[in-house]
Amino acid sequence: MTKWMLNVILSIDFRTALSQFAAMTETTRPDSILDAAFQAFASYGYKRTAMDDIARAAGMSRTALYLHFRSKEDIFRSLGLRYFEQALRDMEAALTRPGQTREQALYACFVAKDGKFMEVVLTTPHGSELMDAGFSVTADLALGAERQIVNLIARWLDTQGVPATLAPATALAETIVAALKGLKSGATTLDALRTGEARLAALIARALA
Repeated sequence: MTKWMLNVILSIDFRTALSQFAAMTETTRPDSILDAAFQAFASYGYKRTAMDDIARAAGMSRTALYLHFRSKEDIFRSLGLRYFEQALRDMEAALTRPGQTREQALYACFVAKDGKFMEVVLTTPHGSELMDAGFSVTADLALGAERQIVNLIARWLDTQGVPATLAPATALAETIVAALKGLKSGATTLDALRTGEARLAALIARALA
């Protein structure tokens, strides 16, 4: 299987998963459950959080919770879907907001990509465990979302005009996403992550200029 075929499959699978999640929200509206689950995971960590904890945080019985979600893993994956969907939407809004410099647009895009998840990872005792759970439980979703993010940044780069001597827009977008992953994995505080993201935004903006 070629890299192109894999990217197509990941893209289709991610869009299908998002569509299924959207259909579910129309009928069950589980956002309040997911909000409660997010707080429970942040408070207790992924391993220690039980369905009872999530049900209690959501103000419902465990039986009622099972009507919406099959398991803790199912809830965590649904949180992942919601996070990636929101991140993509917020990143596009950040890049296309009028009246910004390239550096400002890129930095806003990077912060939007993090969402609330990285703030929890870097400011709570269970952050590293949640990060590990994200890698193991939502790895396939993350791969699909990453391809969407690369495409989004590449489209924006095309509108800015990437110097021919620098790189094709898609290759540069892949480099940016790889750099963001490196910053995220190496950051020990939220301030350190933001500083690194600001530095990367400045570097890319100057390269485009």
